[in-house]
Amino acid sequence: MTFGSRPRDLVVASFLALGVGFAAGWWMGRESTPGAVAPPSTMGEAPHPVGAQEYLQLGMQALGAGDYAEAERRFRRAVELQPEEAAPHADLAVALMYQERWEEAQGELDLARRYDPGMPEVWFLEGVVHRDGRGDMARARESWERFLTMVPTDTPQARTVREWLAEMDGGVPADTASTSSGGVATPSGGR
Repeated sequence: MTFGSRPRDLVVASFLALGVGFAAGWWMGRESTPGAVAPPSTMGEAPHPVGAQEYLQLGMQALGAGDYAEAERRFRRAVELQPEEAAPHADLAVALMYQERWEEAQGELDLARRYDPGMPEVWFLEGVVHRDGRGDMARARESWERFLTMVPTDTPQARTVREWLAEMDGGVPADTASTSSGGVATPSGGR
């Protein structure tokens, strides 16, 4: 099965690499925001020797190494430690998407949206679930159009989404025709 002129696996892998970068940037930016408050720990619980952030980092490393089952395991542990935080659910969705477990990924995205309805990554990822997992181009378009209202227009993710929307329409948007390298970003391997 292909989407546009690229094999489906390349599109999914490219998207997910872009999504992982987006998630990391979004999360790190949120954590470094002046005045940001760390989530409260559960009273009476002994501190865990490895916290949710470390499990998220280990999950990202496993994704980068192509070990999706290990990434899933690490992200699930982060979810256990921070069940009401959006980022661990979104990252778990990425690991599930790599394994083409689309419905489970959608369930994690639903939880992420519940905990943080303003998280753009959820809409970004949901578009891929609809397009690649369900073949529902109309819902993919809705998700990606929502995503575009939430992020600056000059980000790599916004440009990529506009390219995907143009491909769905059978063309290439004017603002990316001369600047695009002809494909979606691929994993750098050095994150």
